[in-house]
Amino acid sequence: MRVLANFKVILATAAILAVGASAIAQELQGLQAQSGPRLDFPAGLATDGRAVYVANSRNNTVEAIDATTRSLRIVAGKLFQEGSNDGVGEAARFNSPDGMTINGQDLYLCDTNNSDIRKINTGSGAVTTVAGTANIGGTEDATGSAAHFNNPTQIATDGTSLYVADSGNSAIRRITLADFKVMTVGGQAGTAGKTEGGPKKSLFSGPRGVAVDKKAIYVADTGNDVIRKIDISSLETSTIAGTGEEGDKDGPALQAQFNNPGAICTDGSFLYILDADNHAIRKMDLNANTVTKLTLVNGHIGSGCALTSDGKQLYFSDTTENAVEVVDTTSGNFTTLYPPGQ
Repeated sequence: MRVLANFKVILATAAILAVGASAIAQELQGLQAQSGPRLDFPAGLATDGRAVYVANSRNNTVEAIDATTRSLRIVAGKLFQEGSNDGVGEAARFNSPDGMTINGQDLYLCDTNNSDIRKINTGSGAVTTVAGTANIGGTEDATGSAAHFNNPTQIATDGTSLYVADSGNSAIRRITLADFKVMTVGGQAGTAGKTEGGPKKSLFSGPRGVAVDKKAIYVADTGNDVIRKIDISSLETSTIAGTGEEGDKDGPALQAQFNNPGAICTDGSFLYILDADNHAIRKMDLNANTVTKLTLVNGHIGSGCALTSDGKQLYFSDTTENAVEVVDTTSGNFTTLYPPGQ
């Protein structure tokens, strides 16, 4: 009987080991299925229709996903090497790059931990610093390197200016492309709050998302769990969605609730909000002033989004899966753009 009992223990142990080996084999097979470069905490995104550019934040590189072949290549920076050098291609260095926007062949990037704004030519890979000074945080409005930022996270452009969510300063900054002059257009740098009004009065709390159309600058006022609007002509700030109470509620915009809203983007008719802690992409109709859920996402979102020129597809970063996904803005159905086959 003792021999039989021991034999049963041996069989049970062998079965457990077999299950474990099978699981390991499946995991290895999954890893082998993805060849080539990988993403590690993908953050800001931008697209020119041919490629989707990704701030590969933990790898300190900026990369491009070919929209057709879904292949990945490094545009600027060197894997695992942080720094602040300007240069061409892998000679350039970044430190936790985040939000991006594109104007022609120029990518503009929030180099978050360097507290400055960089420009990358997508053709040559040449990187220059256009505003702020690496590793010198501050609040000053000025031109080029004389201006200072504090952990900027997201950036948008209307083709004339750049608009920056200067998260560490709880402020929204404008950089004119003609001369790279920096001006605070919302919030009082270094003071968090929730106040409407002009640029000398308005207050924000750690905003992490910014988008722009011809009429307004839209801001995900993350710490306040609301969506704000800065009128481009008057620079008056007002709240357009959210009660200010943390929650998950659709409906009329000012009755809606959010939970840690992050990156946002717009096509002028709809505003898309990566509502991070609700694991949802929310869709605000800017004409009807209503908020609905476009889709739910299992992973963590909020770091980056970009719309195609026709507004039919939205790319977003999933930092849990280390992936870039693409969602149909009408149906809410989404698939993985990169890594392929995931």
